Amino acid sequence: MENASKALLIAGGILIAMLIISIGVYLYINYSSVGEAYQTRMSSTEIQKFNENFTRYEGRENITIQEIVTLYNFVKDYELKTGVKVTINGISGLKLDEPANAIRNNQTQLFKVTKIEYDNTGVVNKITFSKSN
Repeated sequence: MENASKALLIAGGILIAMLIISIGVYLYINYSSVGEAYQTRMSSTEIQKFNENFTRYEGRENITIQEIVTLYNFVKDYELKTGVKVTINGISGLKLDEPANAIRNNQTQLFKVTKIEYDNTGVVNKITFSKSN
């Protein structure tokens, strides 16, 4: 009789352990998908925030060289931090890596965005300026 009661206690302990493990696996599966959805939402928010640095110039025809130099410096810093490269085109002859000279020599020129290109993840990877009329 004593062995039977010990066997019942062992079987009950195993059932309780299986129940706890099942609940743990269930919670892990459910909350891991919530975490993945949160990560996806965060990355889309980060992409939108990054792209805002470029799309704010879209439709404007009065972009100054100072704004382009500021954008160039942002792109350069971003590339150093992340390794992601964004190309700025259409301002040939301007040496943006020498901001003081670019600003001094082109203070009265105005520019406009003619094209913004995105990569397959939706991140801006190329912006093209041209002189405004």
